[in-house]
Amino acid sequence: MEVHLETYSIRWLAVWVDYKSNRMTFFLIFLIVAGWIGGLLLFAVPVYRRGRSTLPSGSAESRSPDRTGGRSVSVVVPARNEAQRIGALLASLTVQTLAPAEVIVVDDQSTDDTTAIAAAGGARVIPAGQRPDGWIGKSWACQVGADAATGDVLLFLDADVTLADDAIERLLRALDESGGVVSVQPYHRTVRLYERFSALFNAQVVASIGVGPTARGLFGPCIMMAAATYARCGGHASVRGSIVDDIALGARCLDAGIPIRTFLGGRAVRFRMYPEGPRQMLSGWTKNFLQGADATPRLILFAQSMWIVGAATVAVQTILAGAALRVGIIPLPAALTMYALYTTLLAVTLPHYGRFGVATALFFPIHLVFFACVAAYALIVRMRGGSVNWRGRAVAVSPRDTHRAPTGRA
Repeated sequence: MEVHLETYSIRWLAVWVDYKSNRMTFFLIFLIVAGWIGGLLLFAVPVYRRGRSTLPSGSAESRSPDRTGGRSVSVVVPARNEAQRIGALLASLTVQTLAPAEVIVVDDQSTDDTTAIAAAGGARVIPAGQRPDGWIGKSWACQVGADAATGDVLLFLDADVTLADDAIERLLRALDESGGVVSVQPYHRTVRLYERFSALFNAQVVASIGVGPTARGLFGPCIMMAAATYARCGGHASVRGSIVDDIALGARCLDAGIPIRTFLGGRAVRFRMYPEGPRQMLSGWTKNFLQGADATPRLILFAQSMWIVGAATVAVQTILAGAALRVGIIPLPAALTMYALYTTLLAVTLPHYGRFGVATALFFPIHLVFFACVAAYALIVRMRGGSVNWRGRAVAVSPRDTHRAPTGRA
């Protein structure tokens, strides 16, 4: 009798353990599948829309006086310690098929050779002057440049941007078609290995703001609008204290009933974000991370969270199964299949955002760890009320941004 009870107990325990194991396996597979679907929303949707989300091609008509309506384009470049980058931008502006009427570089108290290089490149250099209380440096420089501009179309460009020779022509045509404001997320040109760790951040920026006519904000590196439109939305003065001035300015345009249209840069608009080194990259993404998250719609945040959980799960389970450890719950063939699905999704989509090759997709767990470390560091900085050093200036990562973009738009 005792033997029978013992055998029965062992069988019951085996069934219970098997049930628990199966339930955990199904749960993990659910997380992985849900995360992959979240990845489709984050990475694949902008790429799927790419055919209608790249700048329209230029034409001979767009260069004629009738097509431009006699308008002139003023390029405004806010610059602080940009000596390593601004020369390439100015060179690209000199070969445009539709030449700008003027290029204004607003020097925001640079301590390097930014001013000399800008002047040698043919730009009109003006000092930003003393920044008033309550203003973020870039917003102040943009406002100073806009106030000094004489053109009836304003094109704001970051100093690390470079343009194809027909970019202004294409931007102006897109402006005509949009009837409001045009903005472009540049193609990220990476050179050194560490720069490719910006891949997931680039994808997050595009997913958070959106591509096309239903965008929730603007991409700061490249914004074009009529001077009258700039005045109508309040200009950068209306977002003077916002770290994410691009998202906030887009919100002001939407509040004023001004349509906005965003594009992917492709071959027309490119940039190299952090050539100085990993420390600058860490500071830059920390500066923008939490403020950008505050302005991201809840649905996108949910999709991002699901993708992170799913990607982490598939990475861990693949490692455990490959090492033949008993704690590995998902069988190796299934884990490898799911890992391949995540890799394929990234390999197909990330190259549209920048120079992120197959290796970036294949080793996505390493990039995911870096992404998580930056998020954790940004959270610590915020909780301590601290700041990050950016271009030799302390920038606070505040817990709130009073110029948030609306989160009701999908």
